[in-house]
Amino acid sequence: MKKTTSRFEFTPWNATTFFFPLCIQAASQGLTYPLVGIVVAHGIGGAAEFSAYAQGLMVMFFLGTLGYGLITTGMVYAKDRIGYVRFVQVNTIILLLMISLQILFVLPGIAPMVFGRLLGLEAEQLAVARWSMLGALPAQIGFMLRNVPQVVLYNEHKTGMANAATILRIVITALAAPVLYWSGLVGWQWGCVCLCVPVLIEAAMMYKLARPYVRLLPKRSQTERRVTTGQVLLFNVPLSMGGMFLMFAIFMLNAIINRAESGAEMLAVHLVAIGLVNPLSYGALRNQAVAIGFPQRDVHDHRTLWFALMSGFCLALPLLLIQLPPIAQWYFGEVQNLPQAHIPWAQNAVWVAMLFPVLQAVRGHAEGLAAFRKRPNAVLAGQAVFFGVLVAVLVMLFAFHVSGYLMGVVSLCAASAGSFLTIRTGLALARLEESNDLPGAERVNASRSAERRV
Repeated sequence: MKKTTSRFEFTPWNATTFFFPLCIQAASQGLTYPLVGIVVAHGIGGAAEFSAYAQGLMVMFFLGTLGYGLITTGMVYAKDRIGYVRFVQVNTIILLLMISLQILFVLPGIAPMVFGRLLGLEAEQLAVARWSMLGALPAQIGFMLRNVPQVVLYNEHKTGMANAATILRIVITALAAPVLYWSGLVGWQWGCVCLCVPVLIEAAMMYKLARPYVRLLPKRSQTERRVTTGQVLLFNVPLSMGGMFLMFAIFMLNAIINRAESGAEMLAVHLVAIGLVNPLSYGALRNQAVAIGFPQRDVHDHRTLWFALMSGFCLALPLLLIQLPPIAQWYFGEVQNLPQAHIPWAQNAVWVAMLFPVLQAVRGHAEGLAAFRKRPNAVLAGQAVFFGVLVAVLVMLFAFHVSGYLMGVVSLCAASAGSFLTIRTGLALARLEESNDLPGAERVNASRSAERRV
């Protein structure tokens, strides 16, 4: 008889069918925001209104980093009824904290400090940013509620179902945006409606898809002790702190490039080039879920690492197309409206950035290994190094007067490589520390195993 394999067993096909929907989902997440921008930008304030609206959402997304590590946390702990309940409790605690902060930031005494002194907005723009952030609160709630069924579907390797819900959100947004525009329902208020309603529908659909699998969760894991809400919360804290480091890194990146020679032009080229690369790199990071979903059998098992490398290369390959002159002319010149003299700069930036999806893939894999081994501090250390290396390389390139359009992609690649090396080093040291803590014969066996690896 032909041997059949479970969908939970690693094979290249199983890993691909698990990873591909996650990759598509990650790459497509940003498609809705330009669509919503059509509605906002045609309001009374025009481009200025859209700019203020975007600043309000930026503050909301920064608060959203409090839940940055929740998907990873759920994939580690929500594998039985008790772990699921504890994860729901932690998700709810963080959601309530986000809601409180989002409401706090629009209060009369605090809003001028956040949107005025910090972001430099005044008068009408300050008001638009302030109330846009509050108006988008249902979307924040929808994103957080989505975490629970998303984790269940991921753990059941039903990533295609989760992706279907996200595609539905994109389709609804794509249909709603032109309808609102043609109906004259424009401006930041209707932009919030266009953003929030599809997100809530997506969350509701995911709950419906995940419900049968929640019922099938085992009552209790046979191999692990009963987990507490405090343990799950403490596991998530370093992961979410790492998300804040990444947000600060993007702020620093834009700020330093903007201060380079011809800063505004260089930043525009960087943003256009990285706009092509970012969706692919976000998809590559989903190798974190692959490392958790198909855990290593032992320290010699590198199948998911090789999968991460291959998926990173495959994601980078489409960027070669932009080097073809007709495509570069069409995309950079006609679509993005870059001056003719700047198109070669954008192509050069993309050449260098082709390495970024590969590095992001192995970095995501390392983060997944650390999460599975319940070493969230290794992930936090890696993300702190990402921030540190990014800033250090940017400052060095700035001092050597490197072209601004190259500063961004070079520093991002260096930061991702530094983060990967830091996490893998941390895991190796943790494994060495664990072997040193073993008594007697167990330590000898571990030592012999280490010698064989060398």
